[in-house]
Amino acid sequence: MSYIFRGIDNKARWYKGLRPDFPWLEQGELLADVFKDLRTTHGTLSVYAVDSNQTYLNRIIAALACTRNNIQNYDYVLVPASIIKEKFELQETKGNTADDKVNEWHWNIIHLTSSKLNELAYIVRDHRESMSRLPEKKVESAVRQGIDDQFIDFNRIQDSLKEKFT
Repeated sequence: MSYIFRGIDNKARWYKGLRPDFPWLEQGELLADVFKDLRTTHGTLSVYAVDSNQTYLNRIIAALACTRNNIQNYDYVLVPASIIKEKFELQETKGNTADDKVNEWHWNIIHLTSSKLNELAYIVRDHRESMSRLPEKKVESAVRQGIDDQFIDFNRIQDSLKEKFT
């Protein structure tokens, strides 16, 4: 594993603190809105392992897009796995997407406290050059390709998406 992948709802919120729109935000501080992208459950954050060539990046995005109610742009960040491994505890766990192979690349960052999550937010901010977006049309194409290649189990995608891909 060379990178840790985390899907985010909106990469723009990671840049908002850099704008003059928030004169009250001190230099180097993060806008609290970024924590919407780092939602945890019981101190755990879901992430995916990505190889150094990012060979299966679109496959991961397609599998995760199938867990949503509609196809839309998919924003994400890649952080070097070495940094995450050094600072946080990782646990390999099976993912819950319609692509069984992608589920094998799933990890959880575990035992996150508020201070650890804050540290993670700054690490993500420091890697915002690795934030990217797969546009809606390419997400749709990746999902369609995954279904055609039988990587994605059509019966396990969101019902709201099935009509779009029949």
